[in-house]
Amino acid sequence: MDGRIPKKSIFLFFLLSVLTLGIYTIIFWHKLGKNTNALCEGDGKKTMKYGFAFFLSVITFGIYGIIWKIQLAQRLKVNAERYELMIPEGGLIVGLFSTLGLIALGAGLPISSFIVIKNYNMIAEAYNAYNGIEEPEDEYVDLFSETEILDLDAVEEVE
Repeated sequence: MDGRIPKKSIFLFFLLSVLTLGIYTIIFWHKLGKNTNALCEGDGKKTMKYGFAFFLSVITFGIYGIIWKIQLAQRLKVNAERYELMIPEGGLIVGLFSTLGLIALGAGLPISSFIVIKNYNMIAEAYNAYNGIEEPEDEYVDLFSETEILDLDAVEEVE
């Protein structure tokens, strides 16, 4: 990897989460937490690995998963200032949507995930720009790798 922190596709997150019956969700949040540690390095905190957080979430009937997401959202909000970004939604908003989402049969959970991913993408883009790393024009997120770049010229030659 060239030091670039990949942005995550919100659409692919929701699509692959449904198609894999939630398995992709575990992989996705694991990678997002790992990348968040790189984005926020130097703040004195470390995002817990999602595998352990998922385990604790199962034991606590989803409560720890909400706490993990709240902490992640708040960490992104605090570190946004480092990249001269203003992120209005922090842990409180994400926690509110997640908690109300559980009460309303899960309606707020996608909204809280959307907020965290959107904020992560803003910081990842600023991080890459700050470090002089250019974003590829056509970026496709693969299920198991960080990113996969599709070379459209090579695809046309094959046809």
